[in-house]
Amino acid sequence: MPDTPTPSENAAFSEEATDGGFRKFLYVEDHPANLALVVQLFARRANWKLLTAIDGNLGIIVAKANLPEVILMDINLPGISGFEVLRILRAEPTLCHIPVIALSSNAFADDIASGLKAGFFRYLTKPYQIRDLMNALDDALHVVSMRRADERRQIV
Repeated sequence: MPDTPTPSENAAFSEEATDGGFRKFLYVEDHPANLALVVQLFARRANWKLLTAIDGNLGIIVAKANLPEVILMDINLPGISGFEVLRILRAEPTLCHIPVIALSSNAFADDIASGLKAGFFRYLTKPYQIRDLMNALDDALHVVSMRRADERRQIV
């Protein structure tokens, strides 16, 4: 795993509301069943808002328009791959800081290593454990919260 701070067990920071009282996420996924599962998981968190996109190009558009806090990214997408989407996001000043979690059926050790080397915050393989996904989301939100706290300190 990358060297990032880890949250406390209670993950209270993940309930911290932001823009409009919601924590915004984007899931870029073309498979309806995978999308439906994550939609159900997010429905359990009252202040989490999930935006979706069914391909990489649409994901980039949705990310630019909505500035989500965390992005979940399938790797095998129609049009452009999740790796290419990540490269484009990292080149955008307003999006480059957003943690992107890969959710992929590409499960070989080399696939995971390549994903982390490319800059994915986490790389989870399908089928993943729901607890692992929720922990990765909480970890990403913790990093977002730490970055915001650093930004506030720099302003003062």
